[in-house]
Amino acid sequence: MPGLMEVFILKDRVNGQRDNIFMMLFEKAFILIALLVVLLVGVALDLPAWGVGALVGAALGPIVYGHFYFIYIRPVKKQQNIDVEKKKAKTGRK
Repeated sequence: MPGLMEVFILKDRVNGQRDNIFMMLFEKAFILIALLVVLLVGVALDLPAWGVGALVGAALGPIVYGHFYFIYIRPVKKQQNIDVEKKKAKTGRK
């Protein structure tokens, strides 16, 4: 699992390809919608206010990291794997 600094470095590396303001807005909107769904699940389960807060607080980290993973980390890792495969094909290694 990459550390926080590595996530920001990967995000900066991908940002050159994703300068579209609408993509950044949609990214934030999807995070807020996911947190809203978690909040609504907590309310639907009739949890007390502190329980809903704890549920949303516990879900905040995984939701944000999941979005960062799929939007920033995974494309860079996929590109790195493609580059490694190309190098292996050039040298004839397995």
